[in-house]
Amino acid sequence: MNFNIFNIIIVSGVVHGIIFSSIVFANKKYITNNTVYLGLVVLFLSLSNFQNWLLDTQIVNDDSIYKLTYLPWQWLILPMFYFYVFKFLGKQKMTFKTKVFLISPFFILFILHTSIVLYNYFVNHDFSKPSHFKRGFYLYSDYLSFIFNLLIMYFTYTLIISYEKNNTFDITWVKSETNWLKKLIYIGVFACLCWVFAITKTIIYDLNNSHLFYPLWIGISILIYLIGYAGLSKSKELRNRIELRKKRIENIKQKQNKSSQKSETFDKIKYYIEEKKSYLNPNLSLNHLSDEFNLSEGYISQIVNKNLSKNLTDYINSLRVEDAKKMLTDSDYDKYTILSIGLESGFNSKSSFYTTFKKLTGQTPLEYKKSIQNH
Repeated sequence: MNFNIFNIIIVSGVVHGIIFSSIVFANKKYITNNTVYLGLVVLFLSLSNFQNWLLDTQIVNDDSIYKLTYLPWQWLILPMFYFYVFKFLGKQKMTFKTKVFLISPFFILFILHTSIVLYNYFVNHDFSKPSHFKRGFYLYSDYLSFIFNLLIMYFTYTLIISYEKNNTFDITWVKSETNWLKKLIYIGVFACLCWVFAITKTIIYDLNNSHLFYPLWIGISILIYLIGYAGLSKSKELRNRIELRKKRIENIKQKQNKSSQKSETFDKIKYYIEEKKSYLNPNLSLNHLSDEFNLSEGYISQIVNKNLSKNLTDYINSLRVEDAKKMLTDSDYDKYTILSIGLESGFNSKSSFYTTFKKLTGQTPLEYKKSIQNH
């Protein structure tokens, strides 16, 4: 047996990941069309690390048991992450070719491994089983897995960038936050580089030492926590916002002014911003209005200043703050988080919401909510 502090840390991450994914799958309040894939990412990370832990500690030292326990889980981790991001970003349908590209390598490697086992059992009993930590089939296939995972991270990153560049606004659609996804990809790239370094050194020097892989496995244990809790938190926040948005749309429809647009330019802009609720679009700007009304940015800025004695940014932010204040003091919205309310009011981040709200009211959103409740 080979027990040390490092593989104790590794197995604790494994246990935590399996518990986390089990809770996600079993609890209906966590299940959405994207959190299922999040649970699978954590589960496959955990199973991959558990398999490595069994080999490292030498608990699995009997060929028959070893052969039954091995599955190439590492070939499923990034595909499940891609599925998660795809659904998290609100994409509806993935092509069959994409699914085949993402899933088929796992089955190909499983078939190859099974072929090695069957060959050993039924054809050549003296056949030497390849080691996971020495030159041979498994390390070379890990090289392919490294390339495959980098490709998926690249495709996932381009998917996120394309999504971020889409500045269209539809009040019936909630845009997801994406910066945290890119940070996870950066961490994933770093983990892959550690992985390929360990593989390369093992192959060049013909080593048979699992200790080179400890930084990677410990990193995966940490990544299990990051992906699990960050992903679940963001998915819950998105679902929270979607529910909040549906409720708001119902209220807007009930209260919306049905009068036709007025002829004056400023009234048209004011109608577009206020009555059509365009101030809820976090990307609303002079450039956006210029394109919408086919007028120069300078002219729009001028007429807004002239009619309101404030610039466009202050005008839009004042509407957003008023919108947030109404929700903060309405008991119908008590179950939603303050951050969700801020984002649904048109602010694009927690910091901009809190800064602007305090600037215009002299209080933080929470202080304002409490002050109204106390009266």
